[in-house]
Amino acid sequence: MVNKKSLISLVIIALLSLFFVIAKNNEKVTNATITRQQLSLLETLDLFTNTNTNERLADLLASGNNKAWLHLAKYHADSSATTAYQLGEYFRHRAQINTAKLWYEVAIRQQHVPARIALANIYFNVQQYADIKPLLMPILYNVDALSILYKLALQQGELAFIQAYKSNLAQGESANLYQELVQYDVFSSSVMRTPSEEKVDKSIEEHVVVKSERNIAKNSSCIIDVQLFATNLKGLRHGQQLISAFEDHMLAKYICLTTVKYIPATMLNCQHLATEKVSCNATVWLNRKDITTRYLGVIVEQGGANVDNGIMYIDQNDDLDVLVHELSHFIGFVDEYPLPEQHQKCQQFQQTPFAHNLVVLADYYQGEREEIRENILLQLPWSSLIKSSTPILSKVQQGWKLATPVSYQDEIGVFTSAACNNQIEIQAFKPTAQRTKLQYFELLFPKNYVDIMLLAPNFYLMPSYHFNVSRDLAEQGNFIKAREVLRATLFD
Repeated sequence: MVNKKSLISLVIIALLSLFFVIAKNNEKVTNATITRQQLSLLETLDLFTNTNTNERLADLLASGNNKAWLHLAKYHADSSATTAYQLGEYFRHRAQINTAKLWYEVAIRQQHVPARIALANIYFNVQQYADIKPLLMPILYNVDALSILYKLALQQGELAFIQAYKSNLAQGESANLYQELVQYDVFSSSVMRTPSEEKVDKSIEEHVVVKSERNIAKNSSCIIDVQLFATNLKGLRHGQQLISAFEDHMLAKYICLTTVKYIPATMLNCQHLATEKVSCNATVWLNRKDITTRYLGVIVEQGGANVDNGIMYIDQNDDLDVLVHELSHFIGFVDEYPLPEQHQKCQQFQQTPFAHNLVVLADYYQGEREEIRENILLQLPWSSLIKSSTPILSKVQQGWKLATPVSYQDEIGVFTSAACNNQIEIQAFKPTAQRTKLQYFELLFPKNYVDIMLLAPNFYLMPSYHFNVSRDLAEQGNFIKAREVLRATLFD
């Protein structure tokens, strides 16, 4: 019969062995060498250690032992949605997106809602749009899920979804997003009415806004007004940021930008590639009854910025410099960088001025200097700002060369421009010697260009966007409607 002392000794030896195993396995946890079997054994000893895997993981994170945490978390994730989600977050923050997606999926199989949100955001960022709805519709009650679904609906022009769930969006924590979308006219009848529901034949006269209704009273000094549109939530927000930034620019006194509105990209039917100048179908604007401006500005997802008569196109990554450059075209400023060889303004010498900042004239002249000067000044929109003491002609072997000398570079004069450099025999000239925003986006818009513009503020304006509508209708063979649009246009 075993005596009491022997029994106590056996118990002590067993406990020592047990604690040795626990200590050894805890050391393996810390060193990230523990196996799944050893972890399972360690978990069974929780009764003695009063520690579980969740606490071990928390301790490892607190101590900064990421290697050990990662090793242990991968074992634990199959039975813990929270740990699987944490692994997804770990890899997402390290830009290991495919691995992050796998762990989010493990968490989702264990009914983890934040993992659905995180995975949906990844799908949106990589334009894997088809996988978002199946992921989020089961948790439509979730404010983050509903917000992503609305972002998706705006991106893809899903007007039925936008209308169907707007009452859900207007409640609770998502109400702020609802109010933001109201500001962008997302829920208005003008957006929700599809082209097939329009009776364009009867609406042309109604569509064109009478001048007295134009909403430019906010700034009576406005020369033109521009209605901005965007095709998704990012573009809408970017448009508002651009409007706010533009308020401090010197041109804001003369160009009024109205609150950006939503238009589905599917309605615009843009045909350009991401690396090409933006080009979209203008006839869609016949279906909008809410436009009160002469010009339109369209913010698309990708494409090269440009102004096409009465419509400005930029993409949602373009900054204030690009916006100012493009807006200046509306009020009569022409690019000063080398224009394409076939550009119409570089094909021949001008008969009359066509822009505030650029003229296309001959380089050399024969005859009396004063008479030549007077004739040239008649061709310059900025002639009244040239001092009588500022020369514009220099004596050369061929006669008189048109160009203000470099020694007068701080004055307004006649300086060569790069605009027609792609044409050998045609030269363009500008008022200043300095390079400007019309040549490089990043440069300043000169104050003296504003002074020149104010000499004849309405003289070189682009035609209204109705010109674009009429042109596209004509290209489609609809000449009757094309003429009606131009006849109904009340903008000079």
